Amino acid sequence: MASESLAAAIGRRITAVRRVFYVHGDDVDRSEGPIELTFDEGTVLLFDAGTDGEELRVVPAAWRDPFAGVSEPEYIEYVAESGKYTAFDVGSEYPYSQLVGSRIAAVSESRLHDERLRGAVLEVSGFTLAVETVADELLVTCDPRP
Repeated sequence: MASESLAAAIGRRITAVRRVFYVHGDDVDRSEGPIELTFDEGTVLLFDAGTDGEELRVVPAAWRDPFAGVSEPEYIEYVAESGKYTAFDVGSEYPYSQLVGSRIAAVSESRLHDERLRGAVLEVSGFTLAVETVADELLVTCDPRP
């Protein structure tokens, strides 16, 4: 049985997709990071790795940049030296573009040994969107269904 927030997403139309990638200087690491889906009625689901590195967090809220509006020199220096996560609208990029305008048809979940959520697969108009927490990272794949 799907968790409440995922079960509620079934039948909703996706209107926007954002990915949150780590940016350091001009380098953007697109290999992992949270994914955010916005639906036609304005609700949002954010998928992210939990703080324990095992659990998949599904949050009904948009990702917020913790450095947005920060102007203290030590934070600016930290970001310049170490980088930070940044949200990108990827709704026009393949394969995410295949999700925009489509409805979620079904959801399946995988669980940890203690029943916490580890991963989820969303079936969306001929594509599957899989999100899974592996070793502190959130891995996201979006592929055509066989």
